[in-house]
Amino acid sequence: MPTLRARGLRKAYGDCVSLDGASLDLAPGRVHALVGENGAGKSTLIRCLCGLVAADAGSVTVDEVELAPGDLRASLAAGVGVVHQHFMLAEALTVAENVVLGAEPRRGLFGWGLDRAAMDARVRALAEARGMPVDPTAAVATLGVGERQRVEILKVLHRGATVVLLDEPTAVLSPAEVEGLLATIRAMAAQGAAVLLVTHKLDEVFAVADEITVLRRGRVVLSAEAAATSRAAVTAAVVGDDGHTGSGKVEVLAAEAEGAEAAEALAVRGVRGGGAGPFTLTLRAGEVLGVAGVEGNGQRALLELLAGLRPCEAGSIAVEGADVTREGVAGRRLRGVGFVPEDREGHGLFGELTVAENLALGDVAVATRGGRFDGAMARAAAERVIARFDVRPADPDASLGSLSGGNQQKVLVARELLTATRVLLVAQPTRGVDLRAAEVIRAALRALRAEGVAMVLVSSELDELRALSDRVMVLRRGAVVGEVAASEATDATLGQWMVGG
Repeated sequence: MPTLRARGLRKAYGDCVSLDGASLDLAPGRVHALVGENGAGKSTLIRCLCGLVAADAGSVTVDEVELAPGDLRASLAAGVGVVHQHFMLAEALTVAENVVLGAEPRRGLFGWGLDRAAMDARVRALAEARGMPVDPTAAVATLGVGERQRVEILKVLHRGATVVLLDEPTAVLSPAEVEGLLATIRAMAAQGAAVLLVTHKLDEVFAVADEITVLRRGRVVLSAEAAATSRAAVTAAVVGDDGHTGSGKVEVLAAEAEGAEAAEALAVRGVRGGGAGPFTLTLRAGEVLGVAGVEGNGQRALLELLAGLRPCEAGSIAVEGADVTREGVAGRRLRGVGFVPEDREGHGLFGELTVAENLALGDVAVATRGGRFDGAMARAAAERVIARFDVRPADPDASLGSLSGGNQQKVLVARELLTATRVLLVAQPTRGVDLRAAEVIRAALRALRAEGVAMVLVSSELDELRALSDRVMVLRRGAVVGEVAASEATDATLGQWMVGG
């Protein structure tokens, strides 16, 4: 009998139906993969299962006990733990404080004091046992994206959940970290947990899942044992009958560089800052430099130095021959420097603004008439982007926060494509998006390259780096440790540089 059983779940937000009679069984000792396009209802289903959202119809039971819709406390008490796609951490607290929040070890006669030594030791032991090392005394605000994801997972493991829901947990992890997490997932199932894994990556699905369910537009369109189905069948179920036949693999279509005669677009000489560097590199128009490395090894610092978000402590930066070393973000944007940050919620978008307003933030000229904001112009520009990138729902007046994570990512990337960019700095462009959306974004980046835009591309997907880059540079501990032509960038070579082999 399944540990968790969902039957006929329906959830609508106005006229938008997120779930339409979805059913799912999660059994102890098994890993169940949930797959679907952005906006298919995956995150809504998870929120209904864990009690964050009350379904309009249907039921959720755990060990034969039905949970009241939208009752988060009852769900937690029943042993349901969830790792959300978007971080839910208190940045001002330490790692250990976040992990044990609500279940803190106490000391003293009446238990009024917090036993920090026991707390730190408990979290350190848990992290090491699960193969997710992290400093329990570090403030969350100082952590990189990958480290924060580990903290989210450790929170659930610390509470001893028997039903573990993972909403795209590998989206922010390096290849080595992904393998470690998959091993953790297998271990959790082997110890009797029922695990639900939401992911767009079919490699991960078939590496770890016992069962697979595919959602499309809120409905279950495929439910099968992993051993009894195939990549082609899962992909066809995800995208429907629209002629799309992607396999989930990144197609390597990188073109040859335009040649040494192309104009110099970016020149970086001995740049240091934020504990990273020195960085020295040259990019010509239409050239793409891929940047690989385990999360938190200087990739973010490099892009922020180039974008003007961090001051240069040494060295120089020139864009098309103009020295921009002392210019800030605004000055560099006027020079044609675009930036797609890795953290779309914290540094890229405003959830309370509309899709049209978020797009206009990239270049106010697309929505300005006579020096004043023109809502009609903003909506018209947004409608063009929505059509090109298949943003769902196709409503320029929808609040950005109401969109799925993948659709938000489309808006973030598209905003930079609207501007007159000469140098584009891109971090994790396809993180958290589905197969179809990833192809659209990669095609847009290829088109920019063909137009002569130079790019610095940071990605945890080595296949993506090979597909889009001319050269791949590897960072470790904030320094460049190797560089190779994309055509020669094997997993073995890059992996050895990344981990110090």
